[in-house]
Amino acid sequence: MPRWFLIVNGVALLVMGVGLLVLRLRERPLYKHLLGLVWAVLCCAAGIVLLLIAQGHITQPGATRPERPRNLPPEFPQGQ
Repeated sequence: MPRWFLIVNGVALLVMGVGLLVLRLRERPLYKHLLGLVWAVLCCAAGIVLLLIAQGHITQPGATRPERPRNLPPEFPQGQ
């Protein structure tokens, strides 16, 4: 998957998870909303994992070739 796609989806999941977590923690009694809390934490965790994959800290599942290091300058064609 392209890197930008992982970043956009990771940020979206993280924002959704944090928003759900804030809303669920305000509701009382807390035990009635346990499934909502678990879902919010799961969204946050999935967003963080997607951002880590986009940054290259975790290898992307199904990747056939290793990515070239990001600290190298771009390669431009030489000659004609």
